[in-house]
Amino acid sequence: MAPSAVATLLYGVVYPVSAYILFRLVRFYVVERNDPWFWGDFGLGAPRSHKVIHFLLKCGALVVSNIPSGPRKALLRAVKQSKLFGDASALDFDFDNYDRIIKAPTVAKGAKAIGMRKLSEWLYRPRHFSTIESVYTHPYCRPILYIPGVRMKPFYPPRCKDFPWIEKLEAASSIIQEEFLRLSETNPKAVGTYLVPEDMTTKVEGWRTFFLVNPQGKQMVENQKLTPKTWEILNTIPGFIPSNMTMFSVLTPGAEILSHCGLTNAAVRVHLPIIVPESNKSVIRVGPKVRTWEEGKVLCFNDAYDHQVWQFGTKTRVVLFFDVWHPDLTPEDLEVIQESWDNIKLSMGKVADEYEKMSKKMIEADEMEKDDWLITEKPKTT
Repeated sequence: MAPSAVATLLYGVVYPVSAYILFRLVRFYVVERNDPWFWGDFGLGAPRSHKVIHFLLKCGALVVSNIPSGPRKALLRAVKQSKLFGDASALDFDFDNYDRIIKAPTVAKGAKAIGMRKLSEWLYRPRHFSTIESVYTHPYCRPILYIPGVRMKPFYPPRCKDFPWIEKLEAASSIIQEEFLRLSETNPKAVGTYLVPEDMTTKVEGWRTFFLVNPQGKQMVENQKLTPKTWEILNTIPGFIPSNMTMFSVLTPGAEILSHCGLTNAAVRVHLPIIVPESNKSVIRVGPKVRTWEEGKVLCFNDAYDHQVWQFGTKTRVVLFFDVWHPDLTPEDLEVIQESWDNIKLSMGKVADEYEKMSKKMIEADEMEKDDWLITEKPKTT
């Protein structure tokens, strides 16, 4: 190749491309390294050392998600077989199906609006996208799996036109309450202290759960059999997501759930409060807004926002907790999304099994009885 041709190639292609790549990497570092939020360890309250870990995870996602599918799967398989990282089951994550969701029309429109070429960009540029001003984003919207195109709002009104089934669900609250109380009498240890999914060793004291579907999407069939009416009612609700975490959530007096975000903004979290003896003393913050629970009255919010919970009362609060698809998603969108979503959840199967095993081990070691956590009357003084 002639010297002039080499110079043309260098100045016309190589140098500009290299400069652009360098600019993107520098911008990535500046924006994401100073991210104040960490999804792996209680959001805004994470220590500085964990934020460094978060940035390193983003760097890994930047590299891995930009490798073509075939070589990427081979690389991850080799890493898992090397056992350099111990239990590497998290490497089973299905990047391809996550990116495939962008084919849904509403998602494609939202991605274009914020300049997102593929959804896996979120895994390494969450701060960049969350701080773009749009109806689809918010600085406190930091789910693990972000899906653009749906409008963001912290809470939905009590009688929301998007969820016409709310009144019917509220009418069934006494049935669900009765079933939970029976469960607490016959199998109180099944309602175990919440185990943080990210590390499967940290417990959240004062927060107890009874899973119908565990955090990674595994159907807890035996638990569903213990509360059959509740599970039947849930499956009549339009948009119910049976592969998302579904449970009875119990907060004992003095409990606090620290700042964190949920799995995805494409779902709306639904709480049906079945035991709330002190409605003004159980508080939830979602993004910049705060609400309390009222027994028998549905509370809908988007848990993709950073959120936090306090139980200031002297009695126990219990809610039934599940997800429905976001009302902005059309049947055409859901036809695309649900297939990919189910495949993503299947890719997490080994993690789900490990979580179930660790939860059972923790429950077996738990010495608390029902009267220690289901406090519905003022504690007696001695």
